[in-house]
Amino acid sequence: MSDKRPVTQIELLRRFLTWNGSHRTSFILIIIISSLVALSASLIPLIAGQLFIQILPGGNRQLLQVFPLVLAVLLMTVVIASWSGYYVIHRLLDRFILDIRTEMIKKLLILPLARSSFSADTISSYFFKSIKNLYYSAISLGICLSRDLLVAVGLLSIMIWLNPDITLFILTALVAAFFIRQILHINAHQRNILDQKQREVSKVISKTLRHSRIIFLNKGDEQEVGHIRSMFKQLQLVSLKQIHQTGLLELLASILLIGTLTGFLYYFLQQLTLDQLAVEDAVAFFTAGLMLVYPLERLLRVGLLLKQCSEALYLIFSLLDQDFETTAENRHAVQIGRAKGKLRFEEVSYKDYPRNLWLSRFNLEIPSGKKIALINQNIRINQLFADLVCGFEQPSTGRILLDDQNLNQMSHAELCSNIAWIAPDEELLNDTVAANIAYGSVRCSNEIEITTAAHASQAMEFICKLPHGLQTKLKECNFVLSDDQRQRILIARVLLKNPSIVILDESNTCFDTDSAFLMRALHRLLNNHTVLILSSRPVILDLADQLLDPDSLDASSMANSTAS
Repeated sequence: MSDKRPVTQIELLRRFLTWNGSHRTSFILIIIISSLVALSASLIPLIAGQLFIQILPGGNRQLLQVFPLVLAVLLMTVVIASWSGYYVIHRLLDRFILDIRTEMIKKLLILPLARSSFSADTISSYFFKSIKNLYYSAISLGICLSRDLLVAVGLLSIMIWLNPDITLFILTALVAAFFIRQILHINAHQRNILDQKQREVSKVISKTLRHSRIIFLNKGDEQEVGHIRSMFKQLQLVSLKQIHQTGLLELLASILLIGTLTGFLYYFLQQLTLDQLAVEDAVAFFTAGLMLVYPLERLLRVGLLLKQCSEALYLIFSLLDQDFETTAENRHAVQIGRAKGKLRFEEVSYKDYPRNLWLSRFNLEIPSGKKIALINQNIRINQLFADLVCGFEQPSTGRILLDDQNLNQMSHAELCSNIAWIAPDEELLNDTVAANIAYGSVRCSNEIEITTAAHASQAMEFICKLPHGLQTKLKECNFVLSDDQRQRILIARVLLKNPSIVILDESNTCFDTDSAFLMRALHRLLNNHTVLILSSRPVILDLADQLLDPDSLDASSMANSTAS
């Protein structure tokens, strides 16, 4: 979390309004529409008063035919312009939220280690709770500051022009009506559906971030972002339906508020009886007072809306403002192509007291093609060892070499191309089988290579039964993949990449070792690769050549002398 808090609410709102300069046209359009609404609404009380006079005996029958038409035009203008303004504000905010969610997921995937420990509750707080608060508060604030403010100013100006004393009385009477807001509740059923979908997306994001090391190594962040972005779009469609229902409830609330003000009609009749108020002025005041109810109700909530918006924006921008270290590409970096996979640790130690993680200084050599199972009881120690190999963590002392080349001197692309991290609960993308195997932004494989990898992973056994084979979109067909079938696609992905080092991670979930197809795929995966196994299950540990406890290493340790 960034320690530097934005100075004021105004600064937060300024960043919000200037997030994307292409939205300036929308802002201008909102102002024009709001001005049209305010002008039309201000004329309605005057027209209504004149219309009432023409209805009375002695009224001008010719004007009686004209005023209803004028009033209808004004009312239609207010309704259409109000809806247009609401639509523009909604679309503007909808684009902003989609962009902001996309930027946040990109930020979290920049450095996998930084956000891999995000819980589902933390993700929900960033992506849903803060966004939901911002969405409703910003829509209300936008309507209030654009349409309602101008409408209230216009109506009050008309009322003051007619009679300042009665205007003060009307404003006092309206204050009591603002307590009638309890019917503004979101439909319970739709709210439950929205909450359920938010929890589902939170789980997907949590799983994606938990496997961010794999995504980082495969350079699959763009595909993951696109996948999650499509889920956000579906979620926002449900939210839009809920908003429409809320709009209907707000209309019912307005009707109730109008009903409470009809009791004040008696007062106006008294004033008319005593000839203290002209009939047309009374009608104009009564109409303007009713029309002021909703705008004033929103204007009284400006302070609360500003607070809610600023709290949501602060949470969002505090994440976007964080500075994550990224792997800098060095043009003079060592180029080794596909490595053989020999690892050597020279005087390596690691100390991180805040996280209670450390490794004593040790030397270690892992020959090419060796399969090592990390068996420390502390899962974080085993993962730390793998993180050091991947370059996600830097040793406090010493250096790590791959094929006698220092990892720190290798380019990001070289390191990623030589390491693959596979976990059994990785989420497949909503794309074709071929695209899921050819995963990563640098993948330019042809169908022959993809098919070869699928055969090697035993995945063609079920892929050939799919409606369109490798081109079948997984989540659009009726064929539901079992766990072992999904895991075989993941193995095919690694085989296609053909790295020199494979990290097999069962820290959270397990491979379906009851499947003979999957076991054959695992044997094929681990063959001719240097392998680090993060597991505690005997069936997986039996695949290793040696068992290694990273916490028991010392300065004279060598892989070939470690006890099995």
